[in-house]
Amino acid sequence: MSVLLLIWVWIGATVFVGACGWRAWRYVSAPVHLRWDLYPVAHEPAARRAYGGSYLEEREWWTKPRHRSLGGEIAAMLAEILVLHGVWVNNRRLFWGSLPFHWGVYLLIATTAGMALSAAGLGDERHASWLALPAAAGGLLVAMGGLRLLYLRSTDRGLRRYTTAADRLNLLVFAVLGALSGAVALVPGGMAGATQAVASLMRLDAPDVTPLLAAQMSLAGLVLVYLPFSRMVHFFAKYFLYHDVRWDDRPVERGSAMERRLRAALDFGVTWSADHVGARSWAEAATAPPPPARHGEPR
Repeated sequence: MSVLLLIWVWIGATVFVGACGWRAWRYVSAPVHLRWDLYPVAHEPAARRAYGGSYLEEREWWTKPRHRSLGGEIAAMLAEILVLHGVWVNNRRLFWGSLPFHWGVYLLIATTAGMALSAAGLGDERHASWLALPAAAGGLLVAMGGLRLLYLRSTDRGLRRYTTAADRLNLLVFAVLGALSGAVALVPGGMAGATQAVASLMRLDAPDVTPLLAAQMSLAGLVLVYLPFSRMVHFFAKYFLYHDVRWDDRPVERGSAMERRLRAALDFGVTWSADHVGARSWAEAATAPPPPARHGEPR
């Protein structure tokens, strides 16, 4: 059993890293997105960012240097990561399940990192009991937040339209994993045993685990395997959404990489069969005059 657990956890970790890398490459190599203006843009100076302004407001903006605010981007990212600002603004009911869920995940990740540091010799694994409080809190928050989200996505008429069976199963798995993680943290010697198990895994040795810890680690391995293929991949996909879509307001300059990407996108075929399209490429669709209206149809 211990050998199988060692193999399973390492399979999960390998699949997780490889699949996340593969999906990141897919995002980076994807065709250019629809470049529309979505304001406010976080890297605009604070004065313009406050009302959703843009450098395009300036006369002859192309002759002037652009001023970008790295602090504005960092502040916007932290607001989303730490307090889920977008969820608070757009769906207050969802916020009260999403916030504890995310903070619970953060605490469990931090706890795992602490155990790994102790196991690597940067701390004393015999004194890992200090990790019990954040692990128990993280597990409880994930379980409570996951069940709250599961309830909302099953009962809210609006959310049900966008919730699949896989989404519900995912939230249930996370809730169970949170409960198991909290239970491991609360039993006497639980965190010391978990830290020793992490040390064994890092040495590629079969860990000596209790049934409770074995169940928690087995489920964690399962989560690592399927997580990159689920909607939960937004934990890193949001970087591309924000930087390459929402905040990408670079002007298209002649000879630039962006111009080449846009020209390539205009060569894509048009598969729409509607009569009013009648184009073989997006460049043709964007430049060709509309077809003449039929008798009796509005022009």
